[in-house]
Amino acid sequence: MYNFERILLSALFALLFSIAPSGAQTTPTPAVSPDMIADVPLTDFDPSSIFYDYSWRSFIALNWPALGGADNRGLPDRARPFGDATGPRVWTTWKSRYEIFQPGGTEPAAWQSFAGANPCGQGFGNEITTLSSFSPFADFNQATFSLERLANPLVAQNRTYSRFEIKVNKEEFDSIVSKKWYLASELPTSSNPTPFKDGSIEVKAAWKILTGNDNAAARSRYFVIEGAQVLDVATGACGPQDIALVGFHIVAKTPDRPQWIWSSFEHVDNVPGTTTEPATPAGIPHSFNDPAQPQTLGPRSQTISTANPPSPDPDPLQVVRMQPILPLVMATNRAYWALPEIKGTVWENYMLVMTQWPTAPEPESPSNAGAPFPDANSALSNTTMETFFQKNGTSCMDCHQVSNDEGRDFVMFVSFDAFRPDAAAPASTFASKLTANQQTNPLAKDAMIENLIRFFEANQE
Repeated sequence: MYNFERILLSALFALLFSIAPSGAQTTPTPAVSPDMIADVPLTDFDPSSIFYDYSWRSFIALNWPALGGADNRGLPDRARPFGDATGPRVWTTWKSRYEIFQPGGTEPAAWQSFAGANPCGQGFGNEITTLSSFSPFADFNQATFSLERLANPLVAQNRTYSRFEIKVNKEEFDSIVSKKWYLASELPTSSNPTPFKDGSIEVKAAWKILTGNDNAAARSRYFVIEGAQVLDVATGACGPQDIALVGFHIVAKTPDRPQWIWSSFEHVDNVPGTTTEPATPAGIPHSFNDPAQPQTLGPRSQTISTANPPSPDPDPLQVVRMQPILPLVMATNRAYWALPEIKGTVWENYMLVMTQWPTAPEPESPSNAGAPFPDANSALSNTTMETFFQKNGTSCMDCHQVSNDEGRDFVMFVSFDAFRPDAAAPASTFASKLTANQQTNPLAKDAMIENLIRFFEANQE
């Protein structure tokens, strides 16, 4: 049952979004603000346009220019306009995955601190965006859904590996640290489930490494971080490189949507549009598509690992969008692109791809996936992060429900990153399915990993 605050929030929500006599909602008015919308309460009408508006408002708030310094982590610089694309964003000042999961299971430094080991090594600080990882080459692969399977790299047309990073806000950071979930022995289980705090948010970003092959006109269309700390494939050492944002997931846990709200954005120049997306201007190349090649999705590459290290000159992957973005989603994109604070800035080149949300959120429990909408049969995927899962009958919430089943809410990366002091093989029949190398992986003992393997074996394209 809702408490007083949630009833009040729902009442305020009804005032903000009027309902016509027929029961159809009024489309929300786009707005540019450093403040996120707190929630999308339950409604008795189709809330799709409200969720799409929520996603854009979240994208803007998280990409707002940020205040500097450790004491201001996660705080917007309200004196600067959204269109100012120089300097850190709010989300880039959040805690990185590698700051939370330190070598040897060391307790992470406090929120208002950049202390701690950096995966680039001595002399590299956590206040600068770092594309590297303590687990060798982990940031080279798209989402890993088993021990050594189904993870794949994404190589851009400029022959560089896309790189991936995860950041979390203070609420999610506090959830992990207060419960010591950076240690595998402390992780919740299906018999002792523990949810994350309301207000927890995590961001997953996909980056393209810029080279001399990226001309000034193309580069000007992206949000770029100059001088990021990046592990260089050729030298095996970190050094300064410019990186461009190409994909962006936002996952937010709210009081009325405890199964989280899932929003996905990407750059309009990633791949050619289908029936609804805008065309890339003449002379601007696609980051992940060669128009001279067949317009079919290229083959999945082998997982990058110590056994298969990255190549200094990898072959590009031909990527296509396999499903058109929904017309109402594109209508929301165009409404935001037309705002004076966005039009003519780099942010006009980012589009919402999809939003997914729970329609039956109560009760919050490991057994309740929240009845996701859209469902798996309507899944739309981000071409930079789920390249090979665009039409396979899975979706964000369906996949992450495997983590919820194990009592860990919908947050997967804690299971993969939490410190395990030993690498003993699992003592179950599941072990017989694993290679000798997989059996020595400490993750093999995690029930969530077993469930993930089974889930994705049943849903391969």
